[in-house]
Amino acid sequence: MGVFLGDTARNTLIKWTTNAVKARYATGAYLSPFTSPRSANGFKRSALETSEQIRAAGGEFWFDPMTYALNMPRAGDFRYYDTWELWDCTRGKLSSRQAKRDHIDRVYAIQSELSSPLLASSLLVSYPDSPMSQDALELSEEAVTAAPSAWLTVAGDLQFWGAGAELDAHIGALDQLEPAGWLLVVARSDNSMPPRASAEEVFGLMRTTFALSQDKPVRVAFGDLAALPAVAAGAEAIGTGWDLRQRICVYQDFEERGSDQDGGGWYQRPTLLGLMGGLTKGEYSTLASESPTLATSLSPGDIGPKPEQAFHHHAMLLTKIVNELNDLAGRDRVDALRRRYTEARPDWTEVRRITGAKIGADRWIKPFLDGLDLFAASEGWV
Repeated sequence: MGVFLGDTARNTLIKWTTNAVKARYATGAYLSPFTSPRSANGFKRSALETSEQIRAAGGEFWFDPMTYALNMPRAGDFRYYDTWELWDCTRGKLSSRQAKRDHIDRVYAIQSELSSPLLASSLLVSYPDSPMSQDALELSEEAVTAAPSAWLTVAGDLQFWGAGAELDAHIGALDQLEPAGWLLVVARSDNSMPPRASAEEVFGLMRTTFALSQDKPVRVAFGDLAALPAVAAGAEAIGTGWDLRQRICVYQDFEERGSDQDGGGWYQRPTLLGLMGGLTKGEYSTLASESPTLATSLSPGDIGPKPEQAFHHHAMLLTKIVNELNDLAGRDRVDALRRRYTEARPDWTEVRRITGAKIGADRWIKPFLDGLDLFAASEGWV
């Protein structure tokens, strides 16, 4: 399956998604009510036109209600959100079964209107054994009761994904609902790239993916490079994009913003396959100048100076890795990704020596490799 694209505050979603689908470095895109209006507004196309054009190009189109963003700290970016009429009364009020069902029905009606697969609403959970986790479970139960063919979202912060046995119990309860598929979300408190991940968080995401993917498809929204361990555990696809907010789910992206803020920003830092990570444009320029042979060996293909060229190069590399892992099964998937991580470490040492890069294997490799190793050990594969 490779990669799919998150929504963007820019007006590039249709063109760049259709280009990516036709060139086979993305499968389609998700539209968010926080990022796109329901009707055309002179800057962005209508949701219906977006759906029609992406599907006409052969891509998947999904409408993701992203209800979990409503209980993020300081959530307040509702300029587009309130145009969707997802609530009967108070935005985010899910205090009764009736309120939950009304919201679910509204989401499903919009998804049917847009020819989107059914993707249920969910809540952001910090502790798997808490009143919020129980509310999330009840919302998922109601969603599957209303439409057994729906996919379910599991959204949690770093505490949630690193919660060990309590996480496993929560996922076990959700798994009994038997939806059509799963969309996993890791919410973060800052937009550092690479994400400030922990081995425990990566391990939890891998355990969850492995368990849920035994009989249903699993995808990781936003995930990008940080979600590759989940692919090794069985996920079929991960989210990415050309804006940072398409690659990482961060609280600040849902805060109230001024009318002159679009909330987007080109992410043009080159991705190097051999490093399993990226450099700043200046660092890459130094590497290409001082050691062109090494630069070429680490980053096959033309990166290009323009935003779409940088995105194309990045998405192609992600697709290559995801497809490579999807062609394998079980332990072989984990071993293949582990090889990529371990082979990247010595190259990072040389690249940092040449470029003076401040971020290296300690951020791009270590937490993900450590999480991978915890998972392999738990399965008796080491």
